[in-house]
Amino acid sequence: MKNKIYIIGIIVLALSGFIGSLRGEEATVVSKTASDTGALLKALKGDVVEPKLRAKAALIRMGEKAGPPVQKALSDVSPGASYDLIEILSIIRYSPAAGEIEKIWQDTEDIKIKLVAAQALCRFDHKYDRYQSYIISRTNTGDNNERLEAMQMLGYIGDKRVVEPLVQIFNDPNRSDQIRQAAIWDLGHTPVKESAEALVNLVDDAKVDWFYKEIIIASIKTLATNKEMAPIISELLAKAQNIPVPARKGK
Repeated sequence: MKNKIYIIGIIVLALSGFIGSLRGEEATVVSKTASDTGALLKALKGDVVEPKLRAKAALIRMGEKAGPPVQKALSDVSPGASYDLIEILSIIRYSPAAGEIEKIWQDTEDIKIKLVAAQALCRFDHKYDRYQSYIISRTNTGDNNERLEAMQMLGYIGDKRVVEPLVQIFNDPNRSDQIRQAAIWDLGHTPVKESAEALVNLVDDAKVDWFYKEIIIASIKTLATNKEMAPIISELLAKAQNIPVPARKGK
């Protein structure tokens, strides 16, 4: 019991300062819009790393406006060269590209392309169960790098439906330490209440080894960097200590 209070106390103290720093903080609005998407797409297809990264970031900042030209570019490249374009469309959740990305998933044998395409289709909520199941299946097949790549894709989906499979992966003693750690990382990068509940339950579970609890604590802190998640986590941790919690505004 003392260990439980100590662990949760560490997190509460760490979060209290962070939550306070969020109050009154205005969200940063990216207003800069690239005027020449053609130049950005050309740089994205180039071989020089730094211009590629800058172009990718600029297209992502454009949001939905980048969708049509990026989708058009997707039809002009080979499936093997489509990774960055699919990733951009996934991040901005440009769902009109779902049909084209699904065709790439069907046609390619490249595991990295198939994984990023499946992740994008999940983010579009396009045949979600099918493509989440595909990614999960890849966490248990192939070499270790391929399995970790699949775990990374699960962490990018950002949907509450991924939480239960991630907890199951973590609780599977037959999985490697790297895969189980990746499951915790994924939960810490899935900003939904269900993920916060899962992490708090795991840190409160006496059967979970201290080695993993340290990683779980770090993931809870990561999840709390999301402004909407911070008060939810604070409330869950307070309840875990049986501390009365006042209702949040708007509830």
